[in-house]
Amino acid sequence: MSSSVVVRPEQFEKAVMKALAEYGDKTTEMLETVIKSNARQTTSALKGAGLPGRDAEWSHKAQKGGAFRLSETVYNRTAPQLTHLLEKPHITGGGGHYPKNVNYTGQIARVEEEYTNKYMEEVLSKL
Repeated sequence: MSSSVVVRPEQFEKAVMKALAEYGDKTTEMLETVIKSNARQTTSALKGAGLPGRDAEWSHKAQKGGAFRLSETVYNRTAPQLTHLLEKPHITGGGGHYPKNVNYTGQIARVEEEYTNKYMEEVLSKL
């Protein structure tokens, strides 16, 4: 991106604005690609994590927002409450836990942290 442009002083503002707009467009395209890729990888990791839930189906979707808001949400399509219960098991009236096997506590948070770090590394390497 080291190209020279000759600009008259009266056209300087327009040239800078044009260069910034081009940089913004390229950055936005790169971020969209990285975000979608990361959401797919996170979804796959959760599907392969062996979390309980016979009908659990992990998925991701784009979130709509303003001009500069880019995001994807990874969620459990068929059992959204399962995410909460796996991270924060509830104590039942009989003194047990629901879900019964509490060994899954923190699994989702670990996957989230791992893929958040991968996302940050990828973005920083591409900027």
